[in-house]
Amino acid sequence: MTFEIAGLNMNVWCLPSHVGMAENLQPFAVGDMKGGDASICDIECGVAVPVAEGLPVLTNAFDGKTLSLWLEPGRCVLSLRFDGDDKAHWMCASRDWRVVKTDCTADTESGRKALEDFIMISFIYSSASCGTVLIHASSVAVGAEGVVFTGPSGIGKSTHSRLWLRHVEGSRLLNDDQPALRVMPGGEVFVCGTPWSGKTSCYRNERARLKAVFRMRQAGCNRAVRLGGVEAFCALIDNTSLIRSDRGSFAQISGTLAEIAGKVPVYDFHNRPEAAAAAMSYGLFSSV
Repeated sequence: MTFEIAGLNMNVWCLPSHVGMAENLQPFAVGDMKGGDASICDIECGVAVPVAEGLPVLTNAFDGKTLSLWLEPGRCVLSLRFDGDDKAHWMCASRDWRVVKTDCTADTESGRKALEDFIMISFIYSSASCGTVLIHASSVAVGAEGVVFTGPSGIGKSTHSRLWLRHVEGSRLLNDDQPALRVMPGGEVFVCGTPWSGKTSCYRNERARLKAVFRMRQAGCNRAVRLGGVEAFCALIDNTSLIRSDRGSFAQISGTLAEIAGKVPVYDFHNRPEAAAAAMSYGLFSSV
């Protein structure tokens, strides 16, 4: 099955039933596998993956699971284990992330969940060479134009998106957790819906021209400060999914973020959860 995300194709060789099981992937399924240069990544499922040796360069526990990463000559290896599950799921990828293999199948609940995580990880790093990044943010579109509200969990991103949906005519939620930002070949920057939207079921295979980025900060009053240069870049990279120890993908993602920071206004947005804050951010969005 081929999935199109942010205008880029990924081939996933898995059980056809998986697409029907995964609500978030359905809007991005575009038919039979295209292969060749049409795909940024080919993922083969249900195959044996050699277990990595030695200590991982990264181990991260989050959301009831533990992810470990090994960077070996010619390949990256990842293991994913869910809390309370003795079985680890494995994935290996070429260093350019174009060829991925995993032992996951969709015939078990843990295998299906692990496969969805591996698809997301594969998209992040295989799309990096195409000017694309996945950012932790909530995104709203108004017509053909979009905005992202970024920052750590609990800072008020989703709350501010809901304020836009309530008070900005014609607005719609594009993604509520992990939208993609893509610098197109012509140089324009777009925000794109993805299959990964956190706890909100919002899976739109759409894109909008990115007009502004707001780094959310809780405060007693509403105030926006435009960031420039390094500050704008840091506001983006602090909320972007990336492996800092993988120099190749880190350089690509950093370059994309620097380009976005130079083209799209980035604001530090001190705000209260109220309609007046939405009016302020929308005013800045409209003035670009």
